Amino acid sequence: MNERPIDDSVSRRGFLKAAGAAPALGLALDSPAGQVREASQTTGAPNAPSRADDNLQAELEEYGFVVVRELIPREEALRAEQRVREIMSQRPDADQVDQHLPGLLNFIEPKDDALFLPLVTQPVCLKLARALLGEGFQMTEAGCRWRKPGAPAGPVRITRPLDSIARAGLPLPNNCFVLAFSWMLNDLARDMGASYYLPFSQHAPRGPRAGVTYQHSVAIEAPAGSLLIHHAGIWHGFGANTTRDKARVGLMGGYFPFWMDPVSVGWQPLKRSVRARMPQLVQEMNRHVVEG
Repeated sequence: MNERPIDDSVSRRGFLKAAGAAPALGLALDSPAGQVREASQTTGAPNAPSRADDNLQAELEEYGFVVVRELIPREEALRAEQRVREIMSQRPDADQVDQHLPGLLNFIEPKDDALFLPLVTQPVCLKLARALLGEGFQMTEAGCRWRKPGAPAGPVRITRPLDSIARAGLPLPNNCFVLAFSWMLNDLARDMGASYYLPFSQHAPRGPRAGVTYQHSVAIEAPAGSLLIHHAGIWHGFGANTTRDKARVGLMGGYFPFWMDPVSVGWQPLKRSVRARMPQLVQEMNRHVVEG
């Protein structure tokens, strides 16, 4: 886990309180639980940054990732996990031990919106996205991963679009092109196929070397309802699920600057019909759509 000394004048509890980390569709920091924010202002700009925000941003920029434990209630995370399992069980690849469903929001029903929208519009993420990506940032696709017993370890990698720059043999810029997040929808332990990260690697001018086992990686273990946020340039991968009967279920997504083309990067935009039923905040973060 990510353990380091912090400024005693700012606690993580205080940050979460200031960031409005309450459950339900309170998309503005001052929105009552259960209400969707119909904002006309710029994406992610409900409150000015605070000192606590600065500390969380500094930790993200330094280590390349940050873990906020139990950001939503356990019950809500487990309900989302169950619904993800139901949806993915109906997919053609349901027999795969490492099952991935990109573009989750295109597969959910309207009744599911209240369950999943808070996960892609979490104020903690939106504040960081605005600070690192600028005004008008957009959403990547939201996807789900179900890593079942026997799922193999994955290679060390970096996130799109930086992987394309690395494959072209070009030096990697130190900019944050994508702010990515990953929700733990159930309790996650190292042996369940947890993701691992190599701290500070987002500062490297190249991508990871193929076939190398990096000694100082950190596996993310956290209880259901926890959130991991990471810089797209950090080197990371999946560990193997070596358990007999435990599966990892997570929801992943992120945000990118307004000037990037999500289709050319490889993300699946929302269907027009899906975006039409979403609250204004989500529509503003999904300007690119596909018909359907």
